[in-house]
Amino acid sequence: MKKLIALLLACALHPSYAQDPAKFPEKPLRLVVPFAAGGPTDVMARLVAAKMGENMGQQIVVENKLGAGGTIAATEVARSAPDGYTLMFHNVSTAAINLHLYKKLAYDPVKDFQPISRLADIPNVMIINKDIPAKNLREFIAYAKANPGKLNYASSGNGTILHLSGELFKQMTGITMAHVPYKGSAPATVDLMGGNIAMLFDNMPGQVENIRGGKVIPLGVTTGVRVPILPEIPSLSEAGLPEFKNASWFSFYSRGGTPRPVIAKLEAEAIKAVHDPAVTARIRSLGAIPVASTADELDKFWKQEIEYWRPIVGRLNLQLD
Repeated sequence: MKKLIALLLACALHPSYAQDPAKFPEKPLRLVVPFAAGGPTDVMARLVAAKMGENMGQQIVVENKLGAGGTIAATEVARSAPDGYTLMFHNVSTAAINLHLYKKLAYDPVKDFQPISRLADIPNVMIINKDIPAKNLREFIAYAKANPGKLNYASSGNGTILHLSGELFKQMTGITMAHVPYKGSAPATVDLMGGNIAMLFDNMPGQVENIRGGKVIPLGVTTGVRVPILPEIPSLSEAGLPEFKNASWFSFYSRGGTPRPVIAKLEAEAIKAVHDPAVTARIRSLGAIPVASTADELDKFWKQEIEYWRPIVGRLNLQLD
């Protein structure tokens, strides 16, 4: 009798373990996205989530939780039940960079999250307002140096890879530019095209059509090689900054402690969704590279990325509260 009572109490205290993993999911899921609707992070999240929901027979509801470089979203997921029904759409900034930037976080950046699958790698691109009298990287550097302190650059938020890319650019060129953080790439792009911002680093998916339409001027991609979807754009390393190389990546995570059978189910569904021909084609059309890793592969890659960004953040002497 005592054993039965103890078992019932355990189930009550830990509802995630009371469910039958074989029946997962039995209700809609939540996917928390740390940036604004309409931006590249949001576009990628909704694309894969829609296909996963369709395949599983349960909708994945996307919720955009903005602010504090993604830490607000991460905190919410870290405090959720470890049952697989609340997911985090991590990118390189929220998963691997924030723990080097923030002195105090309301969660453990590693222990509170369980990897599911790395969905895609995303080249980043440096773009400028089309009215700036520069058509390539060298001309922009010369223009910025001739106008010290008069230009600014935007990012999708403090501490993001796009913010760090701007700081790296300033460090490598000796240019003085003010940083203007936005709550996502979409509003930053609006101000860039409106002339309120001079320069922006952004994920390629969010800027392909703007580049093709001549609404912005691309100066280079952050990967070491050119991107097939826009092969005419040089890499920043070949355009004059040989040491400038980085990329974004997007992944699904669950709350740490989620039962392994549930993680396995989500992992399989994420891989299946990315491998769907229509989804694969859409990812590539956005300028991204499909990956569809296993949970174990993401875990290994994630830890490597954490260590890769540690000295970079330290060298830039950036610290956020």
